[in-house]
Amino acid sequence: MKKPTKVTALVPAYQAAEFIQPTLDSLSAQTRDHFDVLISVDLCDDDTYSVCRKHCERDTRFRVVRQERRLGYVGNCNFLLGQADSDYVHFAFHDDTLEPTYVEKLCAVLDGRPEVVMSYSDLLLTAVDGSQTHCAYTELDGLRDRVERGKKILLRAGHWWAPNRGVFRLREAGKIQGLKTNGAGEFSADWPWLFHMSLLGEFARVPETLCLKFYKPGSLSRSWAFSARQNYEVSAACMRELWDSELGCDEKLELGVPLINWLTQVHSQLKREPTGYSQPYQAATVRMEANGQKITVPGQIGSASHPWRLF
Repeated sequence: MKKPTKVTALVPAYQAAEFIQPTLDSLSAQTRDHFDVLISVDLCDDDTYSVCRKHCERDTRFRVVRQERRLGYVGNCNFLLGQADSDYVHFAFHDDTLEPTYVEKLCAVLDGRPEVVMSYSDLLLTAVDGSQTHCAYTELDGLRDRVERGKKILLRAGHWWAPNRGVFRLREAGKIQGLKTNGAGEFSADWPWLFHMSLLGEFARVPETLCLKFYKPGSLSRSWAFSARQNYEVSAACMRELWDSELGCDEKLELGVPLINWLTQVHSQLKREPTGYSQPYQAATVRMEANGQKITVPGQIGSASHPWRLF
């Protein structure tokens, strides 16, 4: 009889004492067997560690580590990845809650489809003002070609970030050697990581709303300026991930040449207009080729004033 696969939820926590308890409760409610939870509380000045420690006393599947120095978001995530010893893992962010069958349903996809490296669900996003958006990332549905998957992630069309909350194979993710900072610090560090993951295997969407995402006033992504410079720097980080990937030379060229040309054009433009580095960027149209036809899709490459083409 085949040994059951094990999955670990990784919880990077920071300044979350006021709102992390629902996240922990939703993890305790998971229906999947062979499941545990590892929490890393980054150095902070509230009672996040105390809240997590008390929860660990009630549920022995939980373990919490308190960091003695500030790791930051990227460092905290990488600490958790380095400590995990499971077949599958997923990030359970301290301001998200999960439906009880979340882990069970996503792991079932990985158990049954060895070609899939990441399974993820739809999610319901609640903004700071209470407004809600249903988020379904469908762009990778049925895509088996890794270059085409890479193009989709590079374009960042739609809710491209949704898979970052999915369950993934730890062994495959280890090839990336964790999340990495870029020239803009931790800005959108999940994007180059997801891009590299998409080159390692298929992504599979479970078309059910199993994750509830809540933006808080202090949420990390709400503190970013989303400037043209930040966008340029994190795009360059995607080039680094492409170079470090296992793709063949032809595949790297297919993705890399347009990206290098785009980065060169952006760099030249921003040198002529230095203030552009600090200006917010907006969604712009991006052209790519699919099945011999030119199509235009919305993306976040460039800005409203600098609508550079990628593919």
